[in-house]
Amino acid sequence: MTTRITRRSAIAGALALAAPAIGSAQAPQTITMWTFLDPARPGGRERALKQMIEGFEAANPGLRIRVEPQVWTTMAERFVLGHNARNAPDICWVNSENLGLILGTEAAADLSPVVNAWSQERRADMLLPAALQSVTVRGRVLAMPLMATTFVLMVRRDLLAAAGKTLDDLKTWDGVAEAAKAMTRDTNGDGQPDIWGMGLGIATERYSMTPAVLGALGAQGSFFDDRCGARIATPEAARAVQWQADLILRHRVTPREALAMTSDDAIDQFAAGRFAMQVISNARFEQIQRNASGWNKDDLVMAPIPGWATDRPGPAISTGWFALAWRPSPRARDAMRFIDVMASPEAMQLWSVPGGQVPMLRSVASSPALQQPENAPLKQVAAMLGTSGLAMPSQCAWARTLADFNLATQQVVLGQRNVTDALRQAERATQDRQ
Repeated sequence: MTTRITRRSAIAGALALAAPAIGSAQAPQTITMWTFLDPARPGGRERALKQMIEGFEAANPGLRIRVEPQVWTTMAERFVLGHNARNAPDICWVNSENLGLILGTEAAADLSPVVNAWSQERRADMLLPAALQSVTVRGRVLAMPLMATTFVLMVRRDLLAAAGKTLDDLKTWDGVAEAAKAMTRDTNGDGQPDIWGMGLGIATERYSMTPAVLGALGAQGSFFDDRCGARIATPEAARAVQWQADLILRHRVTPREALAMTSDDAIDQFAAGRFAMQVISNARFEQIQRNASGWNKDDLVMAPIPGWATDRPGPAISTGWFALAWRPSPRARDAMRFIDVMASPEAMQLWSVPGGQVPMLRSVASSPALQQPENAPLKQVAAMLGTSGLAMPSQCAWARTLADFNLATQQVVLGQRNVTDALRQAERATQDRQ
């Protein structure tokens, strides 16, 4: 216990040093921040953010950070609307999928002064410098990378073994479908599966990556040309969407109600023991373990995204979360300072432990904490990104393309359109947003 207290105190002190104190005579100012995290709730990332806020406020008695948790799928859109109405928060988090909404506006403050003040050692410490380059527009740094994430195939190891399958059987999408059939189980004999082999959340709100999106990207590499022209009505995408629809129609390993499930609904169902496998962001690993009900959390494992052939793994989509400061804010300067604190080496250590996030700095990746067995999943994900990482174009508006793929799957399952026509509609919808 003494070691934990000492380490926490040391990090808190370093975070305080990262933010020069403001004179106590200054009237208190409140910096409002939108994020999907709630530091008042349990969770590794929540605890990490709470420590950062406490350290910053201790060093700056005249400043307070007020977190206003938001629905993660609509936060960026609401920020742009708030900017247009001149009432946006001082800080907003935005995920990779929605960067295109922000980079083409004048909503974000230029963080170049913050980045230019970094030492050469801090710059050289970055494991993913491309993340910072992706948000640099005409020499202006418009957002700060905070978390690196990707999507993995999360699997119940106990159910996989009971089905006579191994992780090697999950290297291809067809292998996943076969394993899902073997893992679908009717445990009470009522003729309906109680455990479904593959979980999906394919609603058109609160959506996320699905096998159809990843299967198409793995085959064709991108959904856009160099000018953000949409390329979705392709044979590769048609194969992927049909494969996903067949999980419901032909293989019967996914419940039909998945058509109305959000990605969060499906994750909750996975944690509740209803699904045996599911494509999920690696950032949810700790949350699912914490919420596991009726099964041993240690049976949760991650596998790489499958490919269409055993010799070519699927893409590890390089995504993540960024923070930006609202340019017109009267507190923009202080907001930028807190953003710098959240990206500091001390904060990056917290984002990894206890936050459970992939290390974004070399020093964090090599730290003693990351060598502990319980943190092996973080190193596993880092290896996936290094082997088959694929970055989506930050200048193209592709967030709702995920919803377009979900709608296409819905239409195929419901018999409303064939897969070709459904993808033509999806391509038009994506193109109209460019």
